Parts: sequence; structure tokens; C-alpha cells
Amino acid sequence: MTALTVSGCSSGGSKPAASGSTAPATPSASPSVEAICLLDTPGEKQVTHFEGGNDHLVEAYTTGDGPVGVVLAHQVGADLCQWSGIWTDFPAKDYTVMAITMGGGIDTDVSKAVEQLRARGLKKIVLIGASMGGSAVLAAAGEVTPPVQAVVSLSGPAAYGVADAFSAVKKFQVPVAYFAGEQDTQFATDAQKMYDATAETDKTIDILKDDGDHGVALWPQVKDQVFAFITKHAQ
Repeated sequence: MTALTVSGCSSGGSKPAASGSTAPATPSASPSVEAICLLDTPGEKQVTHFEGGNDHLVEAYTTGDGPVGVVLAHQVGADLCQWSGIWTDFPAKDYTVMAITMGGGIDTDVSKAVEQLRARGLKKIVLIGASMGGSAVLAAAGEVTPPVQAVVSLSGPAAYGVADAFSAVKKFQVPVAYFAGEQDTQFATDAQKMYDATAETDKTIDILKDDGDHGVALWPQVKDQVFAFITKHAQ
């Protein structure tokens, strides 16, 4: 893998990869790194930029070199750094994890991240999204061809902006797992609604009893289930 040193910032005026391209973004042509969690850590980091939805330039941090690709999509008001305490849970020998910072076209941002991982030669891809990111990965999984191996939604609403997760799951052919806290009422309701509407028969749901945690805050409680789900479908 190529790497970009992010111990300092530099301006970048290079043109991003054309829309629809599956060629990996060129790190040397990347603009300044925005993710604070990466700037605070010295040394080389796998940082790339590529064109996403609504002319948004997606920033992506990739870690690991395993055969299973994982896209991590964040909650509203956050960026890829939201996953910085979680991507280390994925063993580098087993996973290639790409955390992305999304813009307006969040489902397209996820789809383009899948293209980037496939351009690296990865054949098995899993999508994991929290809250807004849950809507993004569900909507993207309904469009990505060939299909990804599995999708995980942590408190994803039925729709967020342009990402219509509910419509996507009604024609799903992708294994999917839904998680939400019972006391996170709106999102628990949406999780159940989407589960019931999901066309794919290989689906699971866990509404955590008496739990009000939301999105990435659910990770400690559901991590083992998520890894079991990924192992079943992608390893």
C-alpha cells in the first residue's frame, strides 16, 4: 500500500479521480489532511482522497492489510475520527479498514469507498455505519454491484438526507444486521421497521433492552455479535 505522511499539512490543487473511476486515489496528489486524530499522531498514515457524492471530496484513512475490506461510516456532525477507538479492534492481518469522512451524498460516498477497496484487490467487503452512517451503508448496499458481503447498522434511521435506507432494504440481497438501544426510541423503531421490511432472509436484529446508547456508543455491547456476523459472511 502507498502511504501519505500526515505529520504536517500541505495544500493540494490536484484534480480528484473522475467519478465512477475505480482507480485508487493517489496519496501524493491528496489535499491537506483534515482529520485531527490523524494529524495528532506522528508517522505515516494511509490517507487518500477521492470524489464522492455531490462533488464532495471524501477523505479516507485505511489501516490493515487483511483480505476483508471494511468501510466505516460516521454519525452526523462527526468525521472518520469517530471510529479511531474502534478500527484498532480489527486485526490488521484479517481486515483492511477504511474509515471515511462523508459529505452531502453519503450513500455515494460509501459506494465510492467500496470501489476504492475493490481497486486494491479486495473481494470481500463489509459496510458498518452508525446513525447517519447506518442509513448511508444500507442505501449504498442496495446499489453496489456486485453486492457486498454484509452490512451492519448501528442506530441507523430509515432515511437520512438523500440516503433512503428503507427503500433500499425492501429489495435487499445482502445479509444485514441491525442494532439499536431500546431507549433510543426513534432509532429502535426504525431498526425494527427496516428489519421487518428487509427482503433478504439472512438478517438479524438486536434491540438492546433498557439501553439508550446511540450509534458508535453501542459498539462495546455489540462488538462480539458484529464480528460473529462478519465472520459468518466474509471469512
